[in-house]
Amino acid sequence: MKREDIEKRQTIRFLLLVTAFVIVAGILAGYKAKQAGKISYLEHLDEQIVTIDDKEYPLRALAFYIAHQESSVEKQAKVYDLDNVNTYWNIRSKNSFLRLEAKETAMRMMIHDRIFYAMAKKEGLALTKEEEVYMLNQRMDFWNDLEEEGQERIGVTEGEIEEVFVQMALAQKMQQLLADRQGVDYREYNIEGESYAVLLSEHSYQINERLWERLDFGNITLPPGR
Repeated sequence: MKREDIEKRQTIRFLLLVTAFVIVAGILAGYKAKQAGKISYLEHLDEQIVTIDDKEYPLRALAFYIAHQESSVEKQAKVYDLDNVNTYWNIRSKNSFLRLEAKETAMRMMIHDRIFYAMAKKEGLALTKEEEVYMLNQRMDFWNDLEEEGQERIGVTEGEIEEVFVQMALAQKMQQLLADRQGVDYREYNIEGESYAVLLSEHSYQINERLWERLDFGNITLPPGR
């Protein structure tokens, strides 16, 4: 074989290897970008987001807490800077950003309520007629405040929201019962309370960080670009 032919073949092999490398690198880069980028909340509603005491919960189970926290922060943001709400959302706190802290609070609230709701079921607790009426009024206020666009963006039905409100009401009832039994203030069992920290240590939970970190908190149930 002539030297020119050998060199030509080596050049072709080299180009093929370079091309293959570029393709693989492009695929990997695209994959990493997809993994790191924000995702569509509505497309992942049925994906597992957290496991609490060996019970898995999908993202839709967190919908109320996300909407509640986003709404709460948005109201404060409008007071802070009506023309640019993101100014408030992106304020840096001592250890994090307000946006991330609000997101963490949403998850912590859900874990808290699920633990107390499970305890309430074991106790056989039920809502009184008055408690049920109060709960239903709260649910109605929350749902109406979302308005049509927010109701679409939250991705769950009014019935699902009502179920969460029932669970929260029973969780609160259990929290009061436990506080009374322990002789402490009800607030000791809020998510920041010392008594709750002890209780939480007796339970297990695992967050699906791959999904959780990619949720664009602050722009889920609220319109982006506002």
